[in-house]
Amino acid sequence: MTDAADNQQIRIDTEAAEWVIRQGGDKFTSQDQQSFKAWMAASPLHQQAFQRASALWSGFDAGGRKKQVKARRAAGYVATTGLAGLGIFALSFHLGWFDPSSWLADYTTGSGQIRTIHLTDGSIAELDSRAALNIRYTDGERRVVLVKGEAYFTVAPVAGEERRPFIVEAASGTSTALGTQFMVARDGDDVDTTVTEHKVRVTVNKQSGLTQSLIVAEGQGVHYGPGGLTDTYNAELSKLTAWRHGQVVFDNEPLVNVINRLNHYSHGRIMVFKPGVMQRRVSGVFACADVDNALITISQELHLKVVSVGRLVTLLY
Repeated sequence: MTDAADNQQIRIDTEAAEWVIRQGGDKFTSQDQQSFKAWMAASPLHQQAFQRASALWSGFDAGGRKKQVKARRAAGYVATTGLAGLGIFALSFHLGWFDPSSWLADYTTGSGQIRTIHLTDGSIAELDSRAALNIRYTDGERRVVLVKGEAYFTVAPVAGEERRPFIVEAASGTSTALGTQFMVARDGDDVDTTVTEHKVRVTVNKQSGLTQSLIVAEGQGVHYGPGGLTDTYNAELSKLTAWRHGQVVFDNEPLVNVINRLNHYSHGRIMVFKPGVMQRRVSGVFACADVDNALITISQELHLKVVSVGRLVTLLY
């Protein structure tokens, strides 16, 4: 799923949470009910999100949401926990957390895990959280296939007896090393290549059947997808590669982008159940391995509360 699609899902989840909270209040009018019906009818995604939000929010008292009566509390808790688990499990498939395409990959990383791989030619591949990589070396080329996630490559140069090019295949394109260090990030059909040392040739096969190719210089990045290549751009190298040092960096970024990135390292799903906060700005440097502490800090800055349902979901409200 692309960042845009993931942000859309977060927006829909947030709208669903707002409807759950509003329905539990004392001022839910007939006009509100009509607006709610129109929202539900607009998309099956709205209906699915509302079902998840209703299951997750049951049993919590947030902003006027009524608690379950005592006689039903124990049974309701068990049922709610089960529904929450099913909802998160289904959402996990939707977001690609349980991605069968990576199950048989040569190398993978789990949530919050960063892994260094020493390849047979002396090159090094570093995998970010939730990444998958296949090695396809032959006598004619050193090809690796990035199935998903982000990987940073330090390439053994073409020199001496090593004459094979080093190629990273991702989705519809390839990145061929003309130097030594670069990063490739794949999210579905969307790929970004960022060069930290020397140059990389990026080649893409467009849906139209045409082929595009360009050279990306040190300090630059390029994006490609089914529509082809974009122009190169100046990359924020220290920020983009901070995960190699176990950090994630935000510089005046909207909360929706921050939650999207932290979900990349979280063992469960992070959701925001508070109207109007998704565009609030966040800055900070956090440890990839300690998402809980990042959420505590962010919630304090934005005056939010945090509650977790086991390791399945964390709610900010």
